[in-house]
Amino acid sequence: MKLAIIKVILWPKNQTKTPRIIEFATDRINVITGQSASGKSSISWIIDYCLGSNKCSIPVGMIRDLSEWFGLHIQLRNLEMIIARRNPGDRKSTSDLYWEEGVDLMPPEHPEKNARVEDFKNRMNQIARLPTLDFSDADGNPGYASRPSFRDMAAFNFQPQHIVANPFTLFYKADTTEHRETLTHIFPLVLGAVDAGTLADERELRDLERQYARVRREHEKRTRAVDAWSAEVQSFYFQAKEVGLLMGSPEPEDGWRLERYLVELRKVPDNLKELNLPDVPEGATENAVEVLRRTIATDEEHTRRIGDLRRRLAQLDVLADSVGEFRSELAQQEDRLSGTNWLKKKLAEDCQCPVCGNSNARALDELAQLEDLADEVAKLSRSAAVAPSNLDKEKAEIREELRTLESNLRVVRKKRAELEGQTEQIVKQRQRVRNVYLFAGRVQEALNNIDAAEDGGDKVRELARLNELISVLKRKLDPGVRKRRLMSALESVSRGIESYAKLLMLEHQDENPTLDAKELTLKFQSKSGRTDYLWEVGSGQNWVGYHIATFLALHEYFLKLANNPVPTFLVIDQPSQVYFPEEWPALDEAPKGKGELQLSEDIKGVRRIFLALDQMLTNTDNELQIIVTEHAGSLVWESCKNVLLIGNWRDGEDEFLIPEEWRV
Repeated sequence: MKLAIIKVILWPKNQTKTPRIIEFATDRINVITGQSASGKSSISWIIDYCLGSNKCSIPVGMIRDLSEWFGLHIQLRNLEMIIARRNPGDRKSTSDLYWEEGVDLMPPEHPEKNARVEDFKNRMNQIARLPTLDFSDADGNPGYASRPSFRDMAAFNFQPQHIVANPFTLFYKADTTEHRETLTHIFPLVLGAVDAGTLADERELRDLERQYARVRREHEKRTRAVDAWSAEVQSFYFQAKEVGLLMGSPEPEDGWRLERYLVELRKVPDNLKELNLPDVPEGATENAVEVLRRTIATDEEHTRRIGDLRRRLAQLDVLADSVGEFRSELAQQEDRLSGTNWLKKKLAEDCQCPVCGNSNARALDELAQLEDLADEVAKLSRSAAVAPSNLDKEKAEIREELRTLESNLRVVRKKRAELEGQTEQIVKQRQRVRNVYLFAGRVQEALNNIDAAEDGGDKVRELARLNELISVLKRKLDPGVRKRRLMSALESVSRGIESYAKLLMLEHQDENPTLDAKELTLKFQSKSGRTDYLWEVGSGQNWVGYHIATFLALHEYFLKLANNPVPTFLVIDQPSQVYFPEEWPALDEAPKGKGELQLSEDIKGVRRIFLALDQMLTNTDNELQIIVTEHAGSLVWESCKNVLLIGNWRDGEDEFLIPEEWRV
């Protein structure tokens, strides 16, 4: 996949400041040299972040404090892109993205979000012609082998400072389980041992195998069902005779075989049509239930009314008794007040008491009150005399209504009993009809399954068809062919590693250094037959040298493929770190003083790294872009024709990654 970095761009938070733009050549070894803390190593992280990394690894501090957006201007085969991602601040990352495609693009003055990172990744997957299918296992579970992504290719584009001389990790991010497992799955794809068509065939094979397993289970289930039906045919025969579906069939004999029972049972579907089953009109049960419901409601209403009237009659009886007692009491009171008129006449003559003979002027007033009381008692007595007849009349009316309601209730309850019996009969009839049809259906199903099993059935034919398709795909996806392709690719890369190891004058170069795509490291075969791995060979010079040799050999191989998804750039950070400490000067000339010879050998070692990079570009007609960030100066690359110095980030020389004007 043609992809090279034209510019790395930083936009400041202070928009009055000018964006920082670092330009690169797309077909050279671009070198940025400089002192510590100048921002060299951040170039790798900025490129990775802008190309869609899930995490922003750009160092916190001045770079992230002063930058608002980080961006790239990249060159693809036929167009350019400008991608910028917002500084995530305190978050791990952000999906805010500025994205533009075209020709002869110019970076914007101030980026504004117009897309999402996922949109950009999908677009790059398309440009890289990555398959849309995953590397799922036989059960269809992707696990770490999900769809290959443009982001997975970053493992082949970056050798950051903590990886380039790491004896235990050869590839970027392969120090985590997730990325390591993903890389082992995509290796055959990037090496050209498999392609999108292969993945499509593998997916189709998995689908066909799952379908075959499903149809086989269904066939086995049907066969077991047939065995079960076969064991029950005698029971079916007796049941069919019992419900009247085999009235003309003979009683079974001891010697009857399965086929004899089946001959008789095959008559069941036709006999069902002639069977005189009771006709239950549509909706008959529902209508009967509705009439019954209304009758029950009338029954309950009559019962409630009768109860109310009986309670009313009892209350009237109690009231009549109370009225009788009241009349007796009033009669006694009238008797006591009957002498009032006689006493009034006696007092009217001389106001003398006829009993004691004394005179009393107030006697007439008291006597008038007694006279009023006597009148009141007389009125109550007359009213009480009328009350019994009124009560008797009301009780007679209630008794009459009770007789009418009780008569109606007897009629309603008789109707209710009849309706309940009728409804139960309809339900039984319907249930009988339903049971007969269900039984006939079971018999028909048994006959169909037995027929299907006897001639192999549609399932057997489907299994044969699927088996043929699976066989064709398995021959096409011969694992031996795929393995040979992968081994051939690894052999080609390994020979390239050996060639660059000789150019770098590394130890163990004659011990068949081989790339192990499963372990993601290099292994060596000693003359004694022992197998050693990269971490076992020792020496920082060997570790960094074999990292460089591996990646140059891989990219040289990638460039020979007709279609490869790995971008055509390589970023290497501090390859000289194992040769001399960071506080050394720029080394624009040979060092003098104590230890000069030993240090000169170190300088030669770094020179060999640049010579190897230079040779790789010559071998590939400068199709690969290489970016190197280094402490060392021009002394280590002065004889390399493909090296281009991009910046010398030292005090008094070029601006650092963050320019001076931003810090003011």
